[in-house]
Amino acid sequence: MYHDQDIADRRPSTGRDTRMRWTLDDVIEAAFTTLDAEGLEKLTLRGVARNLGSHLNSVSSYVKTKQTLIDTMADHIVGSVDVTDLPAEPVERARTVATRYRAALLAHRDGGRLVAGTFTGTGKTLRVADTIVGALLDAGHQEADAARLCWAIVYFTLGLTQEQQTPSDNPRGSFHDLIATGNYPALARIGEPLMVTDSFDERFHYGLSRLLPTEQ
Repeated sequence: MYHDQDIADRRPSTGRDTRMRWTLDDVIEAAFTTLDAEGLEKLTLRGVARNLGSHLNSVSSYVKTKQTLIDTMADHIVGSVDVTDLPAEPVERARTVATRYRAALLAHRDGGRLVAGTFTGTGKTLRVADTIVGALLDAGHQEADAARLCWAIVYFTLGLTQEQQTPSDNPRGSFHDLIATGNYPALARIGEPLMVTDSFDERFHYGLSRLLPTEQ
């Protein structure tokens, strides 16, 4: 999955120590295996080492703490967003990148929660924001508006994805009973189908259409 370093580094070392020489890419791949199998709460350096088939020192030599591991994994998730082959029309360009960003978050269990609050400042992370901001500037937004709208798109996408990746055993809850009390007249007018049963895809595309209307 990740191949930034020479494959020769993975060959068993000579001499008394015959353990595999793991690379950072190996560690991150094992970390995503752990994340997808056990979730963010159970992601630990020891668990990654166990999935890698190595000692803890092999992992901690690359990532010292769980937060460092999470930051690095977040960078890989955001870095996987393809910012090539985009529509020429600026608003569609921003919408396409946002949709791909959501898909990258959904590709891993707890991906939204893992990425939220992280910032590594690498080219991988910044190129997504740069592409969205560039599209917004081309669409005629002023600099400050483009920056704030970019953040709004990112926060909306992150928040919706986290909600989607935190399923409820009873998604409707007691909505019907609460509405029946008459204490929530506006929600009663809208009705349960719109408030409860809309898919996350529908919510995402609607929200994005409000943030990025076709007509500027």
